[in-house]
Amino acid sequence: MPRPLCCCSICALKTLFRNQMRKLVPALVILTLASCKEEPQKEKQTPVSHKIAEAPKPEMVRNAVYSEFKPESITGLKIKGFDIEKAFSVGENTIVTGNYSFIDGKAALPDTEKDWGNRLLMFNNKNEIIYTSKGSGETYLYEPHFYKNSQNGNIIIVCQLAFEYFFGGEAFLLEKGKIKYLGNLDIEPNDERKKLTDILKIQESNKEITFTFDADSLVLKPGSEDIVIRNNNAKYIYDQHSLTLHQ
Repeated sequence: MPRPLCCCSICALKTLFRNQMRKLVPALVILTLASCKEEPQKEKQTPVSHKIAEAPKPEMVRNAVYSEFKPESITGLKIKGFDIEKAFSVGENTIVTGNYSFIDGKAALPDTEKDWGNRLLMFNNKNEIIYTSKGSGETYLYEPHFYKNSQNGNIIIVCQLAFEYFFGGEAFLLEKGKIKYLGNLDIEPNDERKKLTDILKIQESNKEITFTFDADSLVLKPGSEDIVIRNNNAKYIYDQHSLTLHQ
């Protein structure tokens, strides 16, 4: 039968227990604090959006005026088989008017029986022909006039036509080194002292090019039908597809 512990032994055990608890409590506190500590918050990542960048849209031209100007004339230019009337330096290009020479009084290539006479040529900076207009037949006059857009720098060329009388003009658009035939302005002022290019005003807005005329009365289809009209805002409009008369 075990002997009961004496008072001294009990006191010694209590002292030992208290010492052990003093060592254990700090450790428990540290473990508790460590377990309560929040985990570091992960940074939220925004998903990357892969969008295809849209091409910049060309700026819309509004109420741009084409003002007439005189480009630098070129002298001494020679083109084999072509009789030059006028030649001009326009940017990096050369604009030439004239006609291919006849051989034995007949049209020779590149002229044909249906495509001959005065015409417009354009050369690039390598002296290569990059545009040839249709021939104008027996015209006595094929005189280029130049008009520049005040906003985008595009150029319209109107070649005044004449026999013994003036009878309208051929319109071309020169844009970014390329030339395009717009159509025929089959109209003249009802005044023999003036010609089409004396009264012509050109404006562009919302992709339309408008040709108006500073005259009180006009002649439609001059030289063929000679229809005289009062100028009630008569105009030609080029709508990116065709050139038409509105009156």
